Amino acid sequence: MIAATLTADQRARERSIATAIVLDVGIVAVMAAVALAGGSFTLLAESIRGGLGVLPECFSYVVLRRIHRGVLEDLDYGTGKLEQVAGLVVGASMLFAAGWIVVGALRIVSGARPVGTPVGLALAAMAGTVNLLINVVAWDGIRRLAAPGDSLIMQTQSTLRWTKLFASAIVTADLTVAALSTDDVIVAGADALGSFLVAGYITVTALQALRGALPDLLDVSAGQAVREGVTRSLSRHAGDYIQMQRVRTRRSSQTAFIEVALEFDAGLSMAEVDRRVEALKATMREEVGPAELSVLASASKRT
Repeated sequence: MIAATLTADQRARERSIATAIVLDVGIVAVMAAVALAGGSFTLLAESIRGGLGVLPECFSYVVLRRIHRGVLEDLDYGTGKLEQVAGLVVGASMLFAAGWIVVGALRIVSGARPVGTPVGLALAAMAGTVNLLINVVAWDGIRRLAAPGDSLIMQTQSTLRWTKLFASAIVTADLTVAALSTDDVIVAGADALGSFLVAGYITVTALQALRGALPDLLDVSAGQAVREGVTRSLSRHAGDYIQMQRVRTRRSSQTAFIEVALEFDAGLSMAEVDRRVEALKATMREEVGPAELSVLASASKRT
């Protein structure tokens, strides 16, 4: 088996995700240790969320490596399904983390969970600042390589990194207020408020990820715009075929797949049928845009 030759862009993408994973694992371990020792719930929540985020990152990294090396080329509809699974895992892990954070924040508000010690909160603020800097570096690396219209894996990674950056900025501000304050009420309020804001943002991002992944995983059609484009194309070529038997559309990642079964006059030559099919495909590309087109032709049995 001949080893695949990777482009500079492919190597850069793999390297950016791998670097981000290594940084995440390191800072999550530090944050968890500091949070448990100092009693900062916000930092503990951030470490739990960060730990959950590493799992889909590793999954995405493995899939991306296989894509770049041609291991998944035999999939009929490309790698879209695997990419959507990655998005689904990311969304589900975010929802789980958001729920955990909300429960913890409610315990702080009710007084069931004590606030951290002054020394512990100071260390937590320092760890949060380091985490913020790491997220800036990781996000910038992914952002430079995730172009519009890119694979769902890179888009998901870009969204995930931006979410982590935004959340870590809130967490750092929250930890700083808690560390500088000497009032337990302010400390508890900062902890709870910051946790609620992070949970809310994570929930919105998670729902967006799930909304993008679930319809395609359930083989929902490619969307109204694609269906309308196919309908217009068939109308423009209505005189070229006798009957439209079926139309199927689906989407895999950024690619729309369109299958049309048409019935042609049995008296037409194969060359003429092929000409009409190619003309229809050209029209569909004008109406729909880039897509994988399949036109199944059959001879009419009408007499």
